[in-house]
Amino acid sequence: MIIGTGAQGEDNAFLSRVVNGEHRSVSLKFGDTVLFSSSVIPGNERSIQNLMDMVVRQGAKVIHYRMLDIHAGGHAKAEDLKLMMRLIKPEFFMPIEANHYMLRAHAELAEQVGITKDKIFVADNGQVVLFQKNSQGQAVGSLTKEKVPTDYVMVDGLGVGDVSEVVLRDRLMMAGDGMIVIIATIDAKTGNIIGNPDIISRGFIYMKESRDLIEKTRSRVKSIVKDKNPMTPADDDFIKNKIRNDVGQFLFTATKRRPMVLPVVIKV
Repeated sequence: MIIGTGAQGEDNAFLSRVVNGEHRSVSLKFGDTVLFSSSVIPGNERSIQNLMDMVVRQGAKVIHYRMLDIHAGGHAKAEDLKLMMRLIKPEFFMPIEANHYMLRAHAELAEQVGITKDKIFVADNGQVVLFQKNSQGQAVGSLTKEKVPTDYVMVDGLGVGDVSEVVLRDRLMMAGDGMIVIIATIDAKTGNIIGNPDIISRGFIYMKESRDLIEKTRSRVKSIVKDKNPMTPADDDFIKNKIRNDVGQFLFTATKRRPMVLPVVIKV
């Protein structure tokens, strides 16, 4: 019997290396049996299924927790946790790495082994726990209402923590529906459009196969630029916002998608 890692389909784990022929001393052969001794963690279904397929293709048999009661959890049972506390005999106890319900359950186990309530702290993420000495020189602890930042810190290239929610939202929008750039050249004095607007699509439509939509978009941009008071000079911001809003609504009506619309106005 060989006990190895990789029941969740991890890339560099023992089982993945075996089925890929990358392990230097272990390989599968016809008639072998592979036991997946843990239940599937949500999100790993596809990788585990692919791993099982590769095992079976090499002639081995697969047994998993849905076939037999062979699940082996990686978490300690209540009595194990109490045994650890009895052995360590902590002065203070603060359970971590779980949702609040499980933290409370762990704290109740601490009470059962004799740790007093005033020395058990169930804190939320970022909540400050204060430890100090009292007048008798004894250490005392308390949960405070003070919080420290615990949000995700985004690392992007050389920048650390400088990616704002607006940037992330824009990236999600581009990843979902793509983007379209509309370049309009206008006369600085009259505000009239010069030539046809240039349109660039990235991740939204394939322009060669959507000529009709592109031409309709160009016509819509021309009408937007013309729809202004001829007695006033062209306002860049007004025209950009108008293109962004009107073209965005037009494209959604035509395709049921909302690409990021980036208008560029060039005055000459």
